[in-house]
Amino acid sequence: MVFLFYNKWLLRALVLLAGLGVALTAWYYIGLSVEKMPEQGLRDAAAIISFFVAGWLVMLIAEVVDHHYVRALGCLCLGLGGFVSHPWVFNVDGPKLAQLPDGANGMRLVGLGFWGALGLAALMFAILVTRLVLDRLHYGRRPAPVTRMDVSLGARPAGMGAPPPPAALPPIPIDTSPLNFSAQPAQTPPPVAAPPRAVAPVSTLTGIGGLYLGSRFTLSPGEHTLGRQDAEVLLANDNQISRKHATITVAPDGIATLADAGSTNGTFVNDMRVTSMQLAPGDVIRVGTTLFKVEA
Repeated sequence: MVFLFYNKWLLRALVLLAGLGVALTAWYYIGLSVEKMPEQGLRDAAAIISFFVAGWLVMLIAEVVDHHYVRALGCLCLGLGGFVSHPWVFNVDGPKLAQLPDGANGMRLVGLGFWGALGLAALMFAILVTRLVLDRLHYGRRPAPVTRMDVSLGARPAGMGAPPPPAALPPIPIDTSPLNFSAQPAQTPPPVAAPPRAVAPVSTLTGIGGLYLGSRFTLSPGEHTLGRQDAEVLLANDNQISRKHATITVAPDGIATLADAGSTNGTFVNDMRVTSMQLAPGDVIRVGTTLFKVEA
């Protein structure tokens, strides 16, 4: 399902195939119209088929924008262009063009390209709508908690007695001295600061929570992308993660730097939202609903 609904290369292939159908339709329809009426036929055929071509150009622009709502709009535009062009191509001009010497074969190719392009656009629209519905159904859903599996050690071996009873607690001392209101109040000791993080070489990301609990990703020197598509650390099943969520750049000495890539829900290190931070062993990274622990 991930390949079918979350693969942009499949969508681009459908756009290119639909473009071939549009080109086949335009080529043979304009060619037959020019053969019938050289100058007037060219103008009329270009004006009629322009609606169909314009719909495919919207699909092509949607691939540049790389947004699924615009892709769905492009599919609808191609369908609208086909709806406008169909009566003129097949009902008004079709019977006349089919009477030309090579008209019957040409009109068959026009129909093949026309209906093939519309069929591919309908398939792409169905994939996009299903993808958007799945995203809405899973948006905000947290992964199920991991069930703890306790191991039974069996009965107590023979010869081992019961555990000793707990020792009696010493009595709590009670201060019975009178209160002295003139004395200065005791100073509250300052809070003990947490030990500083020690940035050091790291080598592994280990999933400790979420859908990728138990997963391990090696951090070799270079750049590692975290995201739902086209990423070295591919997290396609977590809908709270952006397409390109963050990057981890590992220097030759093993020092890693985490940088947010403009994600929607943010990147967190030790429950603090960050844009860029050097990592230390023991850090906990949260992207979407997935938790990773950085290990040396």
